Amino acid sequence: MRTQFMAVKIPVAKDDDDRLHLREDKIDQALRSKSLGSVLGWGDSLGEASPGGQRPVAYTRVDLDVVDVGAARTELQAALVAIGVPAGTEIHYGIEGISLADIYTPPGWQLGQPVVRRPQRPRGRTR
Repeated sequence: MRTQFMAVKIPVAKDDDDRLHLREDKIDQALRSKSLGSVLGWGDSLGEASPGGQRPVAYTRVDLDVVDVGAARTELQAALVAIGVPAGTEIHYGIEGISLADIYTPPGWQLGQPVVRRPQRPRGRTR
């Protein structure tokens, strides 16, 4: 059976206490319980640098492997609300080569929002 990649992007707040990353397990359980897929992995992503140069964790990204994007979106929307994710949580997916996201704006979801990629900053020295 052909699977597709999806991702969940969960904003991290200063008082967020998910050090054991239990959300990822709950997301995996929700998908597996309906035979929709599973969590491939997860990781924290850094935000913009502060004036002191520190880059705090901005969000946790959860990578998914799913068999049905539509059904997985529906299940994820319910599961994410049930586990108490913050506003601004995003479910990323692609349909016919177009990158889209469902964005959590309590009490509901903004569906099918186009994903605009920010240009990559050059690395290293430039002259």
